[in-house]
Amino acid sequence: MARAMDFQSDFGDLGVIRSFGPGCELLQQGVPPDEIYLIHDGIVKLVWAENRGKQAILGLRWRGQMLGVPSAITEEASPMSAITVARCVLQRISVQEFVRHVQANPEVAWKMHQIHSEELCEQLNSLGELACCTARSRLARVFKRLISAGQAQVDGKKTRLQLPLKQREVAELIGVTPEHLSRILNGLSKDGLLHVRNGWIIIPNPQVLSML
Repeated sequence: MARAMDFQSDFGDLGVIRSFGPGCELLQQGVPPDEIYLIHDGIVKLVWAENRGKQAILGLRWRGQMLGVPSAITEEASPMSAITVARCVLQRISVQEFVRHVQANPEVAWKMHQIHSEELCEQLNSLGELACCTARSRLARVFKRLISAGQAQVDGKKTRLQLPLKQREVAELIGVTPEHLSRILNGLSKDGLLHVRNGWIIIPNPQVLSML
């Protein structure tokens, strides 16, 4: 994540910075992007949909991460849609301007390789988790990633996490139904691994939860 944050200085004088409300579609699946986005604040979900309308959330992107870069480099259509979850502050850079900048700056291009390698490793881990881990473990790993990304508040030994997604969306993210997600949360609560209070997830010991 530290390397991703450096992009704000690498692309500081390019494009424009704008605020987007929740639900804005930044990238459209099947359409080549005209612009790439650097997230300054907020969370964006990556959504893949099939022809009959069924969809799945592939992952989340937050501050310091970029959207649309693979399609900009390969000159191909975006493989998924990118939609703001909450109000976001984003830097919009035209694809042409972005490509010229990367080609002219080897250090930026190398940093881009590093970030893409990190994302590839994350995606392969997610595929492995979906195939081999229980839904309970997958949910615990979602919490761990959100905490690592700075989306939680530490209150003494406890960690407070307010999920940026609706329960249906969290269920999509870990590949279960909303009803099964409710059962998982109830089970984790009975085991003392978390508590749900006023919309917050209270995690007494994040390290123990992450070992599921």
